[in-house]
Amino acid sequence: MSYNAKGNRPFEWASKSQHTHVINDPSVQNLMKRCKFPSTNEESKNDVFEHAFDINTGASRDVTTIIAVDGGYTEVTVKKNYPSSKVAFFQFGGLEFSLDDLKQLGDSPFIHPEKMEKFKKLARFKLAIPTKATSLDSLSMVDSIRIPIIEFFNESRDGKKYIDTLKWLVFHEFKRKSIDCDLSLSEITFGSLPKRNGEMFKDVVVNKIDIDEQGYFVYRREKFNLIDILRFHEVIDEELGGSGILGYLTNVIEHIIIVHCIKEIIIKKPSFLKRFLFIKDGPLGFFGQTAKLHKDMRELCNLYIDEYSLKLVGLEKSGSFVEHAEQISSGDNACLLKGQALPLFNNYIYKHILPGPSTEEELDKVPPYASTSYYSGKLIYRSKSDRVWVLTIPIKNSEEVKRLNKTSFSNLDEILNVVEHLKCDMYDNAIVPIALVNQLVSLANHPSSNMLEKFAIQSMSE
Repeated sequence: MSYNAKGNRPFEWASKSQHTHVINDPSVQNLMKRCKFPSTNEESKNDVFEHAFDINTGASRDVTTIIAVDGGYTEVTVKKNYPSSKVAFFQFGGLEFSLDDLKQLGDSPFIHPEKMEKFKKLARFKLAIPTKATSLDSLSMVDSIRIPIIEFFNESRDGKKYIDTLKWLVFHEFKRKSIDCDLSLSEITFGSLPKRNGEMFKDVVVNKIDIDEQGYFVYRREKFNLIDILRFHEVIDEELGGSGILGYLTNVIEHIIIVHCIKEIIIKKPSFLKRFLFIKDGPLGFFGQTAKLHKDMRELCNLYIDEYSLKLVGLEKSGSFVEHAEQISSGDNACLLKGQALPLFNNYIYKHILPGPSTEEELDKVPPYASTSYYSGKLIYRSKSDRVWVLTIPIKNSEEVKRLNKTSFSNLDEILNVVEHLKCDMYDNAIVPIALVNQLVSLANHPSSNMLEKFAIQSMSE
């Protein structure tokens, strides 16, 4: 690694000829020969033809309302001297609109600004946390990050708090139907709790009745919170900070907003749940330290899909799967036809998209793709209007990924018909709600990041 330039000393540039030592090294040459790469479009054709299926575009539809959720964050440097200090700003949005409003908009010869305004009314939720070399109220780095998250989850929104929603999810309170039929959990296990006096407690069992209204509970005379089940404290470093949790935290809060909406509908009018389609930007899963929550979310989905026809879909906009979708659906050699969907089962993923074993025998022994993080299965859908989407939709269990097919997904025809109805020409293969909510909550590098940086520096200097 080169030296950085400081003061009047020059920057140390990398050598222009040292690559020859790497190229001529026998061990490097041998490694390159051993590397296996995903298949070409030609090699995947047979599997696509065999496993793709047609979508029933005339399927009946209960969905009348769309709820789309997205979030974004930006991290800014508030002190550029050494060591640098950083703060992260988040903004989340939940956008709700009816399919009828969208249809009327599409039928209009001219879109009046007043009609478009109804699509821009969304709920925004903001959060800021220090992430490096910044102390909140003279607390440790771990607690400087924990406390704002706890406060965010305890903020009252129309008399409701997200900490109650998190509790509802992790204690499986969604299974409680009556006093006589309560299948919720009385206790849960925390993988770990934040260090106190140099000691980190692991595999701690906590009873629901010991958690107060703000999510706090006491263990060995120390105070902890329900948000510690997210285990962010495990990867926050007092010196390096907590920048590594930002993407995972964004994903958790996006999910909590969706779960909160589901909870409110179930409490007020359970039969109405079938009228809603929930759309999340990104895949349906929990990652990193938060991965354990995917089991709770799967339990919720399995129950409410069977009882109330819950419909939930995640939309992926980039990555290896999106690139593969473009490969098999564009050009003269396209093998995924219009109006078809392709389930991405285990063997297909490791044969054609991600590096994996070479033989069928070895492929069959590979664990289900993302079995420790996803509560959903992936599929590629090429619509009649020639849009291509990579979608994730809840499935019963992770083993289903090994034999994924049309029957693995509940309400599939209806979900894909609605997605087709939401097509958007603003960006390649976009859909209206995600494109709009992203525009209304995302924090761009310019000018948002620069303005937030100036705001943070000014606020901290006052």
